[in-house]
Amino acid sequence: MPENEEKAAEVFAHEHEEEEHKTPGTVVLTLALLISFAVYYFANWKALADVWHVR
Repeated sequence: MPENEEKAAEVFAHEHEEEEHKTPGTVVLTLALLISFAVYYFANWKALADVWHVR
């Protein structure tokens, strides 16, 4: 095996030795954004329902 391939194999093996991918901050920000959009959507839906009297 050429020298570059051996180094690449070592790097690849090292990447898979790590236990898990940790992203708690990303998950928290994503959930906060999704929840804020849901609250905004339903708040506007309620406001329009009060203004537009559809029967």
